[in-house]
Amino acid sequence: MSTPSNNHEHDHLKESTQAKKGDTKELDVSALKKALASEEAELERAKRLKRLEQQKATIIKEDSAVNPVSQEFQNKSTDKMSSQDLRDARRKYWQEKQKQEERMRKPFHSYPAFFYTGFWFRFFAFLVDLLVISSINRLIVQPLFLLLRHPLNDDAFSAFSLSKLVIYLLYFVLATKLTNGQTIGKIIFGIRVVSFKEEKLSWATVIIRECFSRYILKTFPFIYLMVLFTQEKQHLGDFFSDTSVVSENLIRANQMSFEKQ
Repeated sequence: MSTPSNNHEHDHLKESTQAKKGDTKELDVSALKKALASEEAELERAKRLKRLEQQKATIIKEDSAVNPVSQEFQNKSTDKMSSQDLRDARRKYWQEKQKQEERMRKPFHSYPAFFYTGFWFRFFAFLVDLLVISSINRLIVQPLFLLLRHPLNDDAFSAFSLSKLVIYLLYFVLATKLTNGQTIGKIIFGIRVVSFKEEKLSWATVIIRECFSRYILKTFPFIYLMVLFTQEKQHLGDFFSDTSVVSENLIRANQMSFEKQ
């Protein structure tokens, strides 16, 4: 027959055993969590390293595709190169770089310098356009003022002078826009206005070149002489609108030579 003291000791021993088992379970769970967390961190680190390696490989591939000369230069730099080979590689690299910069500056209508029309062709085309504008004024503006009994006053800010100015600017704006770069004078001489930023001339480009800039050039005609000293035969209006004038015959001949090839 067991005594109360023995029962008490037995219960105490049982409780301590259960407590130890509970502590062991808690320790096992916490250790498992730590192990899982470390494994997840390792996996995440491995994924990050893999992504970085893929990005690096992609950048190298794109760089070699965009600039093969620089890639060739880098490959050759690891080998023994003579001074002449080094100079040739550097020259090719800078030539390719200049071509890329030129393509970025002029994504459309980039031609050799001799494709751009010089001063005299543009001057004679402009004289033809002045004859057309003068005919419009004599056939429309003057009879209209006579019909309305307004004086044909040539003062700077008279109604007659302002009307002729409006006809002058409207002729260049509408003709250039509707024909995508030509007036009657330009059609006769086979030349056309082209934009370096657009495939076809937009209204904004035409208004900047043929309205605002044309008015400045009409007021200060000596600015036309800029065409003689610029590589792409540009005057003030061309610089403002990123345009120039090209020879259509040369462009057609160039296209035909490419088609034959």
